[in-house]
Amino acid sequence: MRIGVFAGSFCPVTKGHVDAIRQAARLVDKLYVVVGVNADKQYVIPQDARLSMLKKAIEHIENVEAVSYGGMMTDFCKCVGATVMIKSIRNAMDLQSVIDLYDINKRYWEGETVFVVGTKEYRHVSSSLVRELAKLGQDFSDFVPECCLDEIKKYLCG
Repeated sequence: MRIGVFAGSFCPVTKGHVDAIRQAARLVDKLYVVVGVNADKQYVIPQDARLSMLKKAIEHIENVEAVSYGGMMTDFCKCVGATVMIKSIRNAMDLQSVIDLYDINKRYWEGETVFVVGTKEYRHVSSSLVRELAKLGQDFSDFVPECCLDEIKKYLCG
C-alpha cells in the first residue's frame, strides 16, 4: 500500500488546498492530510477548528484522513509508514520552498518529497489571501469551501 502525507497549516482551508489534496490523493492508496502545529506560530483559527473544517472540506475524497500533528513531519511519515510527502506549488516561490524542504527531509527520512502543481483556477488562492481579504472587509467566499464559509467568517470577520 502506498501511503502519502500532505501537510499544511490550513488557516483557513481554501479551495486551492482541496484541489491539491484531490490531486495528491490520486497518487497514493492512503493520504494523511496533516494539520501541522507549530508552537512558535500564532494562528487566527484554533488547531481543533482548522482540523474540523479540513475534515468537512475533504470528506468527499475517499482515501484521505485528516489528522493533527505537532512534531517534525518526517517523524509523522515514519510513524504511519508513508513513502511520499506531497506538497502543492503555485508559483516559483513555492517551488523554492519545496526544494528546500526536499533537502531537509532527505536528512531525516528515506521517503520522497514530490509536488503537484495547483490547478490554474486556484493558483492565486492562499490562506494569507483569504485572511487579508477578510481583514479588508472584502468577500472571500469564492476562495473557501462553501461547507466551511460560515465558520471561517466567525474566526476571520469577528
